[in-house]
Amino acid sequence: MTLPNKIMVVDDVPSILTFLKDILTEANYEVDTVGSGEHALARLNIFKPDLILLDNIMPGMSGYEVCRKIREDRTNDPVKIIMVSSKSKLKERLRGYETGVDDYIGKPFDENELLAKIHVFTRLKNVEDELVDLNNQLNEQVRIRTQQLLDAEKMATVGRLTAGIVHNLNNPLQIMMSISQLLAIRHPDISRITDLRKACDRMQGIIATILNTGKRENELVPVQIDLNEVLQDLVEMLKANHFFKYKIRTKMELRPLPLFRGIYAHFSQSFGNLINNAVDAMYYQNEGVLTIQSCVTDQLIQIKIADTGVGIDADKMDMIFDPFYTTKPLTVDDNRPTGTGLGLASCQEMIASYSGKIKVVSQIGKGTTIIVKLPIDAC
Repeated sequence: MTLPNKIMVVDDVPSILTFLKDILTEANYEVDTVGSGEHALARLNIFKPDLILLDNIMPGMSGYEVCRKIREDRTNDPVKIIMVSSKSKLKERLRGYETGVDDYIGKPFDENELLAKIHVFTRLKNVEDELVDLNNQLNEQVRIRTQQLLDAEKMATVGRLTAGIVHNLNNPLQIMMSISQLLAIRHPDISRITDLRKACDRMQGIIATILNTGKRENELVPVQIDLNEVLQDLVEMLKANHFFKYKIRTKMELRPLPLFRGIYAHFSQSFGNLINNAVDAMYYQNEGVLTIQSCVTDQLIQIKIADTGVGIDADKMDMIFDPFYTTKPLTVDDNRPTGTGLGLASCQEMIASYSGKIKVVSQIGKGTTIIVKLPIDAC
């Protein structure tokens, strides 16, 4: 519901204040009346009007002085000022325009003309306010996007370095595996050697996952993708996250899926965003449960990602896929989750490009389930 425009009426004649307040209130404006220029300036930051009807001839501070003071102190505020005066000769009007008056109306004035002028200038004020809001939003989007590009370049550099480090770990790992196998043959009764071999196998699996995922992320050509494998790799990678490893219990219920033709990075990034959001939703809990399910039903591949987190308010549900909408801070000084508000928006766009759909079911205090549906005929 749109709020009514706010109008301040400044005049030293009480009967005029009462008259103007009545007709403006009847026209659905919110009205504040003051009897002097000094009082108007004192009320300005409290009432915050969209338009001021300003009498020119008043005891003490004149309308010209009030207008000049407003423009000097509020250079960035597009408040509209219509001067009401019995002196409406060209000289007086020009003087008013020089001090920052937007328009003039002479006394005695016609009620319909006054309301028409007010209607025009309040509409103009509303448009200017919208433009200011839009400009602020665009500036914020540019700032966030610039930061994302910088972060992406940093992550790309880190990724290349990580891939190199991980690759170089293979050689000493192979030596450790060979020695552990030899020790197991010579000392089959020592259980610690078996534990060492299992740890080496585990490390080899982690290295393979990192290298394989990194390679696929850089391939931007459609291939046949095992979506279950994508989900498994993402969960495996998350185990490096201390909170995920020790605070989140994962339930994987993956049924066989047909291979889906697409770009691997699209699905690793989309599912990654959904899984990360689910984990973030459980950040303030002592223990959370992340459930990931996959199946085929009604000729659709269905992926469910559910959490036992805080849930989403019903009145915010329509906004969660809006670009830049987020309940998380952009940056923090600790390990709390952060966000830019682009994860879900890009995820929805990516899934839609494959004729897929995303459905969200949530309950405050119980958690959220996100269901991704992809048509099998797109495989």
